[in-house]
Amino acid sequence: MPEPNLIVYKGPTSQTGIATSKELHDISTQWKEAKYWEEKTFDQIKNELLEDQILAVLPMWNSHKGELRFAYVLEMIFQKRVMLYTLWPNPIVFECITKQDIELKDIKKITSVHVAEEQCSQFLKKISATFVPEESTTEAFESFKKDPEIQAALCAPGQNDGYNVLSYNAENPINFTSFALLGCLDSYNWDDNDWGSFLEKTKTVSRVYFGAQMPIRSVAFSDDQKALFNELTDEAETINGIPKILFVTERTSSQCGLLIEATNVILPDEILTEEGDTTEIEIIQDIGKSYSAYTEKIYEVLNRNYSLEIKHDFIRHRSVKNNTCFFACPTLQILIHGFKDEIVEPVVRLVIDKYFKLYANGIACSELQRSFFKKYTKAYYEDGMDFVKFVDIGTTS
Repeated sequence: MPEPNLIVYKGPTSQTGIATSKELHDISTQWKEAKYWEEKTFDQIKNELLEDQILAVLPMWNSHKGELRFAYVLEMIFQKRVMLYTLWPNPIVFECITKQDIELKDIKKITSVHVAEEQCSQFLKKISATFVPEESTTEAFESFKKDPEIQAALCAPGQNDGYNVLSYNAENPINFTSFALLGCLDSYNWDDNDWGSFLEKTKTVSRVYFGAQMPIRSVAFSDDQKALFNELTDEAETINGIPKILFVTERTSSQCGLLIEATNVILPDEILTEEGDTTEIEIIQDIGKSYSAYTEKIYEVLNRNYSLEIKHDFIRHRSVKNNTCFFACPTLQILIHGFKDEIVEPVVRLVIDKYFKLYANGIACSELQRSFFKKYTKAYYEDGMDFVKFVDIGTTS
């Protein structure tokens, strides 16, 4: 069975390549051959996704950088120009390598992928060196080797090629990137013989994705949002079965997009308020499907790598360089990534409020979740959603 062409940005030694090897470890390794990724920019990969019969793995969102707009992932998804086949997070580690056995204070010029300026901001602030940005860690490593004035590089693990490693963890705390497996729009119509080693993954549908787009002014404080939450939870039989808002994204200066993951839910194209009024919400159907749940994967990553930081009931993580944030309630399996905490926090509070209402109405839940609800029920009825106190974790803790 022939393999579909898969482009992984900057190949197997890049951060995207490392993440792909972990998540898609059981597919053909054909994608690691240089001809499938060498010299390809994000613009070129975007054009090939829109014009050719291919698949691609691209980075989408980072916990310190936010939406990676230069990769076009969310743009293409919300415009329905590609199919989304899975999402997964991966911790991003940067090693600081040097050509000589020097100390941090002696580094005058350091290079890495441009997003490392946010992802390694604490390390870079400490050394006060001139930062030389490149398009990827792969290209930064080549510049480091060739330019005698560049004394150090922030690279992915395994890229050091025998150079001295000055720091094995130069990244900020809680640094992870969410990656997407995308397919050309026509891949939705491929038959079994077109999928090669991807067949089992694409035939197994555990989750579906859809989007909701609305004015930013409506995303948190409006009847529109409440109407959307009512539709999302209308058929849920358990707390864990409630569709999950994964990302709150800025599509334009006035429009916000929600990327939602569900087990098996179909929303109407037109969302109505309880009074029967038409809302300003646009539902984007059939964005994609996945063999696994992103929410489960993100908590696996957080529990495995940052267990001490996520021990709290209500969590907020914010970048020190921009407005990027995520909010979480681990017991309820809520984790929402966003672009401004003043936009995302009210959304999270509304979601938690809806969960408490559903619990009061008898929705099924685990014993751990039942204990959680009982713990906060008195405060919820006395103070409303003001009872939720988010604990800052990471660089702003």
